[in-house]
Amino acid sequence: MRVHQICARLQFGDAVTGQVLRIHETVSSWGWESFIYATAHDARMAPTDEGLEAYRKGPMRSREDILVYHLSVYDENHRLYLDSRNRKVLIYHNITPPEFLAPYDPHLAEVCRRGRELMPRLRDCDLALGDSEYNRLELVEAGFAAEKTGVLPIFVDTGALGGEYSRPLYRELSDGRVNLLFVGRMVPNKRVEDLIDLFAVYNGRVNAYSRLLLVGTTWSVAYNAELARRIRKYGLQGAVSIPGWSWGVSDEDLRAFYRAASVFITCSRHEGFCVPLLEAMYFKVPVLARADAAVPFTLGGAGMTFREIDLPLLAEAVHELANDAELRAALTEEGTRRLADFDPARTAETLRSYLEGLV
Repeated sequence: MRVHQICARLQFGDAVTGQVLRIHETVSSWGWESFIYATAHDARMAPTDEGLEAYRKGPMRSREDILVYHLSVYDENHRLYLDSRNRKVLIYHNITPPEFLAPYDPHLAEVCRRGRELMPRLRDCDLALGDSEYNRLELVEAGFAAEKTGVLPIFVDTGALGGEYSRPLYRELSDGRVNLLFVGRMVPNKRVEDLIDLFAVYNGRVNAYSRLLLVGTTWSVAYNAELARRIRKYGLQGAVSIPGWSWGVSDEDLRAFYRAASVFITCSRHEGFCVPLLEAMYFKVPVLARADAAVPFTLGGAGMTFREIDLPLLAEAVHELANDAELRAALTEEGTRRLADFDPARTAETLRSYLEGLV
């Protein structure tokens, strides 16, 4: 059996790329042939990319092969998907609603709008998978036959989370302060500005001996300026840290941030999955999260959630999560239970059942 995967870009460290690679490794471990094709790639991913032309020249004509097409943004490579004679599997990673991006990057917002408008044109497939139930429901809403949809979760590499961590950084963060942690890109749909507003109330009225760690790369000069303005407005320059502002942080540093965290918080308005929620569960960090988009589906009850931004109430919730040992223990126990649902072996079994069902 031969499996071909097409995606927009192969980029080291990117979540979609990570899923493409894990599917490739899993399929190959079964003794199947596996190939990856991308419109673009970075230098580290160049050896992995067979190139779209290689797919166009032959494999796309075989009805015996399987094509897995990853939809995460608009890309002209969808024409290969439409023309292919392979048995077709679409994997939808979700596309950020353009209204979040338009004030900061109209061009990217337009690309996202086109990607969302493209979805109904791709519904002629053998199987359509979301990497969360939220994404599956969006596929059905876009016109995909519900009986031909399913969920294939993100492969969560818990083994990698247990690797070496930066002990100097961990010691620096273990100074008695309450560490509130967010991990993810600094993008408008994640509403990092709401998180800064929340921390300002918590730090100013509840616990001044605290810090907010925003761990992840930034995205837009204009959005960066908005975040910096808020930090200055509240006088939080010494209490808010954005490590990895340009290039991200190392795996060793990321593990240290999780190990030192008191509470993981996200105010995000749009997620297709949100892997950091599971990473927080692995490190037994209680979660406070906005119950929006895919977040409730990924959490599965293993965290405290909110819908509206009531800053004083949320500041008190943070205090309880940071200090109530019984509550922390209950939530981290639920997190351990939930994390088991995303065991990579279980996800591999799910993938195999889907693909073998097409043969």
